[in-house]
Amino acid sequence: MSHRISRRRLLSAGMVLGALGTVGAVTRAMAIAPDGELTSQGDQVTYPSPDLTPYVDDLWIPPSLSGDRTLSMARSSHRFHRDLGTAPTWSFGGQPYLGPTIEARSGETLKLTFTNNLNGHLFANDIDTTLDGTSEEDRTRPRTSVHLHGAVVRPEFDGHTENTFRTGASMTYEFTNGQEATALWYHDHAMGITRLNVPAGLAGMYLIRDEFDTGTASNPLGLPSGDYEIPLIVADHRFNEDGSLNPRTARNTPEGTLVEPMVGDTMTVNGVVMPTLEVARGLYRFRLLNASNWRAYHLYLSNNMAFRVIGNDGGLLNSSVSTTSIRVSPGERADLLIDFSALSGGDTVELRNDEQVNPSIAAITGGYTLPRVMRFTVSSSTGFTKAAPTVLRGGPSQPAALPPATAVPTRRVVGLTLTGEGMALSNLCYGEDPVEQPKQGSTEVWEIVNSTVEDHPVHLHLVNMRVLSRQSFDINAYLKANPAPPMGNRWAPPADAFLTGQSQAPAPWEAGLKDTVLCPLNTVTRVLVRFPTADELGFDPDAVFTSQSGERLQGYVWHCHLIDHEDDCMMAKYRIVS
Repeated sequence: MSHRISRRRLLSAGMVLGALGTVGAVTRAMAIAPDGELTSQGDQVTYPSPDLTPYVDDLWIPPSLSGDRTLSMARSSHRFHRDLGTAPTWSFGGQPYLGPTIEARSGETLKLTFTNNLNGHLFANDIDTTLDGTSEEDRTRPRTSVHLHGAVVRPEFDGHTENTFRTGASMTYEFTNGQEATALWYHDHAMGITRLNVPAGLAGMYLIRDEFDTGTASNPLGLPSGDYEIPLIVADHRFNEDGSLNPRTARNTPEGTLVEPMVGDTMTVNGVVMPTLEVARGLYRFRLLNASNWRAYHLYLSNNMAFRVIGNDGGLLNSSVSTTSIRVSPGERADLLIDFSALSGGDTVELRNDEQVNPSIAAITGGYTLPRVMRFTVSSSTGFTKAAPTVLRGGPSQPAALPPATAVPTRRVVGLTLTGEGMALSNLCYGEDPVEQPKQGSTEVWEIVNSTVEDHPVHLHLVNMRVLSRQSFDINAYLKANPAPPMGNRWAPPADAFLTGQSQAPAPWEAGLKDTVLCPLNTVTRVLVRFPTADELGFDPDAVFTSQSGERLQGYVWHCHLIDHEDDCMMAKYRIVS
């Protein structure tokens, strides 16, 4: 399956700049708004949400579930803020919005049956039927596919973007949980409409526990648990005056046309607009997920208090990292310890964001920095009083999983490319050959060359990565020396001859195993990836399987996790061949 885009997103016409001199330039004036006002820029007039008072609603904490069960995907209702009306939403398992936190045990198979009870799409008018996999039927009988993001799982249970099922059907997924304790997340992955299905509410946290990180008060690592371990699902949204979700950014975009990313103007955490959480004087563990369609966040505490990062996508680090800020892009998770014991009852601390929106994107979407995320209000009671552990297990010290980069002979260059038809992976749209085919048992350095005009988080299904380095390159010289062929011809020339500056090591909190890695613009991002064998996995990762619709499928996918992008050409198949 492949396509030629007939209507490309925001970077297609005015912002596919000439090959030289202007890549990444700002094409329109953009005033970065302060905490509230949204402005019209150029010919794009944005949809502003109602002006909402922050920190007036309590953080909602999804319930935790365990064991084999059936979860319905259905329409629900939810009030995102006290001053908004009750909105129609989607959810898993009868929740008002999003889904319950699923808890599983490492090494034990969990069978979850998901039933599609979605009678009509929540955003039916915004479905773009020019995108791969979409049709008019999605407006009335929407497809779904549940992907457990970060899971080591058989290909038929991976939530393949083509292995979808419509209203009235169900699918049972077997998650073997053959990995260390970590925080994954489950979300819709239906081709062409993931960008709408996820913000509608089809997302939730999934925690794997093991004998070290048990999730109980008696865990040997001395980590906070129970009331002191809290998921934080961060996402930006836009709202209509009646309180309903608005998936469109610009007023003058024709309905049913994807031409810009979904950039919100209002922060939510667990589906609550800029909530507040009362915390005791003590240590808390926050399992943070960036579930936004497009935004990355640079997060810090308003009093500049240090906190500890103890894990990320693939599990716990070897040792905790003390920092005053962390950056998370869409799809990434961070395992945080924040100690409120030095504060007094009545003190407040805000979780804030100062990530600047790429001016090129802001010029068209009206996007701007959203500084307020949530507030912690400290009570006079004493909570979890153990000291934060500094020595942990897991991480990149496992030699069988990630040998030193110097021992790896194979280098694979892949591109995040921008041509006259839009953005793509190595100049290919979904389903176009050649497909990347690493060998089972091999370890490769992937050099991800980003020659587009924005940052992209790159996600590989099934496997984990270790970030090695990032290094800038002269994009104008690179493009002059390597003119891009027409879309549909693989194009990912190495950038070795155009590197500038020094190679930058990853941030300390990026240590360990990652399944989603941020790849900045004008940068070569190097990651180390090991591709497991069938014997190691207990299944053949290259096995052919039959989709719900009877189509024979094979392998996994890799893609940009800016969700609008993965729906529109920035997703590709890959196979781990024997």
